[in-house]
Amino acid sequence: MMKTFSWIIVLIASGLALTSCEHDVSMETTVHEDGSLDKVIRFHGLDSVKAIMNLKESSGWKRNVIRHRQPDSAHVTKTTLEWTKTFASAEEANKELAATSDTLFRVSSTFVKKFRWFYTYIHYADTYHAINRMKLSVEDYVTPEDYAFIDRLPAEGKTISRADSLYLSELNKKLFDVYGLKAVFDEYYALDIELIKKNEVDRKWLDTLSKYKNHLFLEMGRGKEPEEGFALRLLDSLHIPLPYEQLVKQYKEMSKPIESKTNFISTANEGKYVNRIDMPWEIVATNADSIVMGNVALWHPPVTKFLIKDYTMYAEARRMNYWAVALSAALIGLTFYLFLRQRSS
Repeated sequence: MMKTFSWIIVLIASGLALTSCEHDVSMETTVHEDGSLDKVIRFHGLDSVKAIMNLKESSGWKRNVIRHRQPDSAHVTKTTLEWTKTFASAEEANKELAATSDTLFRVSSTFVKKFRWFYTYIHYADTYHAINRMKLSVEDYVTPEDYAFIDRLPAEGKTISRADSLYLSELNKKLFDVYGLKAVFDEYYALDIELIKKNEVDRKWLDTLSKYKNHLFLEMGRGKEPEEGFALRLLDSLHIPLPYEQLVKQYKEMSKPIESKTNFISTANEGKYVNRIDMPWEIVATNADSIVMGNVALWHPPVTKFLIKDYTMYAEARRMNYWAVALSAALIGLTFYLFLRQRSS
């Protein structure tokens, strides 16, 4: 097994603890009246870019590297990688940023423009899709109360009560120590089944594997940092007649999708996120958790918000239709005039 698997077990065992590897991701969208969108995505930490989003200059993205000198050092600098692109519509943006993938951060955008006579409304939303991409359903591990708790979590950095802090700690343990461990195990257990079938081993060994499934799960849970080839050695411990020396390369290749997925989840988990929406008119409704000022709405969502469920951030702006006001006034005046004229006659 690859070293990534060892690392993900350490992550699961330690919970949702942010480390010095954490990175910042900020997304800014300028919404135009015609539905076109200017997207700016900034990464503070270059190593995270390829791990969570597939932005390419060949796809029309403009790339800009910004270096910041640290105030306490004449030599140490921090780097921000900025990507910008204009999309003709939300649908066009979604084809690129919301494409189905187990290893990329997905963001869906919606733009709706409504005419309401005196006012025209624009409703725009960004949805961060759940970063959990494991096949095991999370529904058997979380409760409606857990989802309600996630919904009311404040912006990143804002204080929460001691009771909420304890609840969040227990939720993280549930998601990582219980669900996460089982989800990772199931991925590799399915891979072991595939190996047995692919190498034309007698199908009776599938029954053996199934019989000792719980035992294998407990063995994986005991290891704080399994060495490379851990899962293969578990198969070997059951005396399943596989050509293990020849399987090492094959196993590494077959496990790459799983490792890419777990790499994405762990990398995305370490991030701190900022989402900003600039509307063309004054905002009249939003679920922004940080700032609402004029036509700007700002969010600092904690990762828990979109760890196991989608999280939608929206803003609604309106513009008065002065021509509709003038026309209505003219119609009212004309009606009143005709009424008075009819009475006088």
